[in-house]
Amino acid sequence: MREAKAAAERSREWSRLLAGRDPSSVYGIQMFGIRREQGRLAELAPAVRALAVSDSSAAWRPWLAALMAELGMIREARAELDRIRAEGLDTLRPALWLASLTYLADVCSTVGDAGMAKLVYAELLPHSGSSVMIGHAVACYGAADRYLGMLAATFGDRERAGVHFEAALALDGKAGAATWVAHTAYEYARLLREGGSADDARRADELLAEASELAKRIGMGALLERIHPPGGPVAAPSGLSPREVEILRLVARGLSNRDVGRTLSISEHTAANHIRSILRKTGAANRTEAAAYAHANGVIAG
Repeated sequence: MREAKAAAERSREWSRLLAGRDPSSVYGIQMFGIRREQGRLAELAPAVRALAVSDSSAAWRPWLAALMAELGMIREARAELDRIRAEGLDTLRPALWLASLTYLADVCSTVGDAGMAKLVYAELLPHSGSSVMIGHAVACYGAADRYLGMLAATFGDRERAGVHFEAALALDGKAGAATWVAHTAYEYARLLREGGSADDARRADELLAEASELAKRIGMGALLERIHPPGGPVAAPSGLSPREVEILRLVARGLSNRDVGRTLSISEHTAANHIRSILRKTGAANRTEAAAYAHANGVIAG
């Protein structure tokens, strides 16, 4: 991931020098992808909530919904999907259409929206057998069939999903796209684990082992956390209690005080008291700094 960041930095500088244009949007897309793989999006949660309220631009909604889903803001992600569904997918065509479809596929898979998954699947299906390229070589998101497999799994067509995942593994493997091989292996393993047969279980274990090895080698903190969910014993830095460590993990995922309370079956007032104590003990000025502290001190993976 360090090499990817360095390449994005070089690309920004070369674009500025050679083309004389502001490359901020391209750089932003590239860095979003890198930070996403590193599992470092949690610090953006407060800004995401503000953007959700203030920005009504249709072009940003698929990205916004994907970011919310990634941060565990499931209700907000569902609300964005509902807005997109109400306005229709055609409103997204003038912008980065293919990128929008991939972000929507991620969200549909995360929140389990089968209806939207069918709509996105129909739009993305013509790209089966090819790789998703964003803009003019701005970013490559791997085989379209991975997203198609996730969508098919979401609306319950396991056989079709398996065909897409096999195609994605073959295409990304041939291209040497290890990042996307890891993601496909993980998604395919999830599907196979629902099958129940001994053969499916063995294949799922093999795929998860491959995904884990690649994620460790590349530095894909977010995927590693999905493969190996946190929850084991954690050394509590700054004198945090076990309960405060638990709550800090949720804050780092972007949950509000109310959501923390609902998750842990405590009152919103109690959650707020715990968070004030966490800020005091960690020296964090706000929730954003607390999320960054959580990552830096190993409270959560990534």
